[in-house]
Amino acid sequence: MADPPKAPVKTTLNRDYVLRSALYFVDEHGLEALNIRALGKQMGVSGPAIYRHVPSKAALLDGIVELIWQSATDLDSIPKGMGWRQALEDVMLQVHRTLLSHPRALPLMATHPINTDQSFHMVSTWLNQLTAHGLKVDSDTIHLLNSLAGLTLGSSIAQASPPVGGAGGQTNTDLAKRLAEDTQGFDDLKTLFASTDDGISALMETSYRKGLHALIAGWPA
Repeated sequence: MADPPKAPVKTTLNRDYVLRSALYFVDEHGLEALNIRALGKQMGVSGPAIYRHVPSKAALLDGIVELIWQSATDLDSIPKGMGWRQALEDVMLQVHRTLLSHPRALPLMATHPINTDQSFHMVSTWLNQLTAHGLKVDSDTIHLLNSLAGLTLGSSIAQASPPVGGAGGQTNTDLAKRLAEDTQGFDDLKTLFASTDDGISALMETSYRKGLHALIAGWPA
């Protein structure tokens, strides 16, 4: 779970502090509980004071999405000379780790694309940095980025979200292995589930990393 946001040095509110407070609220209470009044109560300020920095709940949600993407993508940490494929893979692993640390915000991230001035400036900066690592930006680059975002968000949701309905939600690997051992013609099933001995969580993480690598490695230069 995210640490509580630290108040800015200034005595007045600012947008960054409001967004960090909102993300912390979501981490603590969930998206369904988030509204301006509840957020103001947590922050010890009035609703109108928050509205001076975010004009609506929609703007607040867009700002949370922006904040998570910003905190998840540190391209400055990528070593100079690294090729764009490895650089992009490292960045997406950063994104994956960050998303897993905010499980209650995952439905928001999956259904709200970037939609603020700051977010589009951020994407422009990413592209400039990836270009410096050798990426050729063209009309297909948006499909690469959308594919990576979809893979990463889907994997994060599958790993971090509780089962819908509150029960079940786990692959019965013991049943699959027993079928493979007891039933003729199920040898491929046994092979398929041979890598589940370390647990489903480890399997899903490995699956994500292999899929991420394959997607980036196979993308036309």
